[in-house]
Amino acid sequence: MQKSYDVTQSLFSAKASEGMIAFAGFRACDAVNAAGSEGVLKIAAFTRPDGGGYLTLTFVIDLEGNANQRSELQARFRRVDQDTLAARLGADFEMLLEVPLNIFAETTQFYIEELNLYFHRLAGRERWLLEDQAIPILGQLLDFVFDPLDWLAETQNRISPATVEHPDQTALSLKERIKRYLELD
Repeated sequence: MQKSYDVTQSLFSAKASEGMIAFAGFRACDAVNAAGSEGVLKIAAFTRPDGGGYLTLTFVIDLEGNANQRSELQARFRRVDQDTLAARLGADFEMLLEVPLNIFAETTQFYIEELNLYFHRLAGRERWLLEDQAIPILGQLLDFVFDPLDWLAETQNRISPATVEHPDQTALSLKERIKRYLELD
């Protein structure tokens, strides 16, 4: 008898071991909610031996109980496509690979979207590509307002995050909860 393969578990195991390099909070503003929904962007990087590679941008947006917002966010992410990014990111941009994580996530509380941006030259250029190129472009395309990136290399190295006790986690923003979990405060 063959042992079954759990695709969902495999995906989340792979996501957990990604080489996270930075993260940022952001607001997804719209006409209905001027303050915007809160989100967190997790950024991982993988560099090939030839110096090329990709940036994995995982967006997690708190739907704040508004199920209708899911379709509006899907429409926003459809604005980000291969041709649009190629025109704005230049010749070093190789391709866009979208991974629809919502079908794997068993939550209605969050909207999750992943964009993998492949570059012919990535090694040593991650900060410039993100801060000067990708984040401003994605902010325009998605109508998101990003906080400055928090770089993990600029924090103390930790083998594993410690459990953080806080009397009222719900009072913290999504970004602050992640920062506390990773002991970045």
